[in-house]
Amino acid sequence: MKLLFFLLPVLLLIACGNAQTAEPQPQIPSGYLYKVEPGIPGKSVYVCGERPFDMTGKLVGPDNLEQQTIQVFENIKTALKTVNMTMADVTQITYSIKTNKTPGLPSKVDVAMMTQVSNVASSYLAVPPQIIDSKAVGQIIRDDVLIEIEVIAVK
Repeated sequence: MKLLFFLLPVLLLIACGNAQTAEPQPQIPSGYLYKVEPGIPGKSVYVCGERPFDMTGKLVGPDNLEQQTIQVFENIKTALKTVNMTMADVTQITYSIKTNKTPGLPSKVDVAMMTQVSNVASSYLAVPPQIIDSKAVGQIIRDDVLIEIEVIAVK
């Protein structure tokens, strides 16, 4: 009888625990997500090193800057969602775009490349962030990765 009184509450707790459903959390993509109390107004979230990899780790759009930029923005959207933020909260964005940089010589981002990136960004950002920066880099993480994006979002 004592065993029955012990097992009944345990089985009840197990059944209740299995019946509860929780909203699935989106997976965080390939970059880094630093959050600083995002639920409090004025606090910042830093999404750093976001690259064009899908959730399985596969590169999206090898040698295609537009496709890679779209994937990076999708990853940023997903990362911000994990801390209850949206692209509307982005206040600063930095693009690192791969160029054919000659060692020892200064390099600039090609206008055509920046136009491609800006066109994709405008479809994700209704209002441009206060600060937009771009820099030319010789290599990001692999030869076929053409772009990396960092954002700062403030709620």
